[in-house]
Amino acid sequence: MTPAERVRAEKERIIAEAGFYIPPYRLANLMRAAARIADVLVKADTNMSYDECKIVLGLVLATISAVTEGEDEDGD
Repeated sequence: MTPAERVRAEKERIIAEAGFYIPPYRLANLMRAAARIADVLVKADTNMSYDECKIVLGLVLATISAVTEGEDEDGD
């Protein structure tokens, strides 16, 4: 089995188990975005507790849910 075939097989296995697959380069970009968000929350001008950070993230999730309401899971 070639390395490319192994990657395709792993992708198919992950899709079968999780229902979706995020390529490594895309996951790296998502992790960078998450790191920037976390940096904003913990290094804000006003000190925030972890509970307040959770409130902020909850508000963001609620906003995303409101905006994407009625769209299918693929975003189409």
